[in-house]
Amino acid sequence: MTLSAGDFFATLCDGLGNHVWFHEGQRVVRVGVPNPDNRSAADLAEGQSLEDALGAVPMFQGRQFTLEPMTLPPGRYYARMARPSDQNPTQAPGSLPNAYRHQDTIIASLNQVRSLVSMLDSIFQAVHPTQANMAAFGGTIRNLLILASTECEAQWRGVLVANNIVPQRPSTTDYVKLAPAMRLREYGVSLRHFPWLPPSQPFGGWDGKAPTKSLPWYDDYNAAKHDREGAFSRASLQSAINAVSAVWIMIAAQFGHSAVREFDDLERYFELSGVPRWPYVEVYTPPYAGFDSEVGPIPYPL
Repeated sequence: MTLSAGDFFATLCDGLGNHVWFHEGQRVVRVGVPNPDNRSAADLAEGQSLEDALGAVPMFQGRQFTLEPMTLPPGRYYARMARPSDQNPTQAPGSLPNAYRHQDTIIASLNQVRSLVSMLDSIFQAVHPTQANMAAFGGTIRNLLILASTECEAQWRGVLVANNIVPQRPSTTDYVKLAPAMRLREYGVSLRHFPWLPPSQPFGGWDGKAPTKSLPWYDDYNAAKHDREGAFSRASLQSAINAVSAVWIMIAAQFGHSAVREFDDLERYFELSGVPRWPYVEVYTPPYAGFDSEVGPIPYPL
């Protein structure tokens, strides 16, 4: 793989961990190290490859490693899409570097979740949440399914708008583009108060070829909203739980740990039982001092 001067790249090495480096031209330097020395920098001889130059760095001697370009330079990140950092690459959902600028949106979203949880708990007082009751349906369950699904639509639309995608009449054809961008299919949610219920993966099978049908709880919402008499039974307890869980996932996937920990009562209610495993080259790198990189969000290429 060809890396040019000015490129940021990762060294991937089993048993050693991964690190971000900067290709300055005839020199490569590990980012985040205040005073690079022979353990965190290497000079390239004329015609020497990056691999050979880095192979002389003490940490790589006798080890097999590969080089891959970073998707984003230090300081850059995608609008309203949380990811882990280069220092904690497995700690998904990670964070959104400018989350503090979205405090109003985060608090409003969390308040919506609290309302949805209150409705769900009220339903659980009448319909005990066991697998045998997941097909139960009724007016209150239908109302919860509609409210949770429309809140999820608001979250989807907010991410699209932040990334400069503003369709006149957005639909799941637009929304499904967020599934790979935010790795939504990999998220799972458990309800801590009801540990006998299996984890929910609301976005697990979301597919661009059938963007509504492949999202069963959303398809149920569409049917029950437009045809209460004919599709009343589709507003099931299982679909309502999945819709509420989907909203929680969207908040976590946008704003990261700081958002899901904002309200202790909600963190005690929901558990992210499944989170994405981001390739190291796709994580966010802070704007380390000494590197002339731009800072701020950029639109995801949806």
